[in-house]
Amino acid sequence: MRWVKLSTVLLTLLAIAAFGVQNSARTTQLSFDVGFAAWTLEAPASVPIVMGICFAAGALVTAIGGVRKRYELGRRVRQLEQELALRGARPAEKAEDDKGGWG
Repeated sequence: MRWVKLSTVLLTLLAIAAFGVQNSARTTQLSFDVGFAAWTLEAPASVPIVMGICFAAGALVTAIGGVRKRYELGRRVRQLEQELALRGARPAEKAEDDKGGWG
């Protein structure tokens, strides 16, 4: 299963690299216009670089949301464990076969 995942990742990276090489000469003029203000980049931007920046920004927003959710769930687990301790019940033990990862 690891080889399938590794092959998939490598093929995806190869496709991304091929896209970047084939489209490196393409540029676009970027502008942002709202009703009260407008901005335009002075120099044209490379399409693969713009797409990479957009992908990285999306990944960052997603990661921040994931970290926030993980923090909230951890806080909830601690809260429930404290509630169990007050009631005198013992929390369930972790299963030994639980690897805690991607497995």
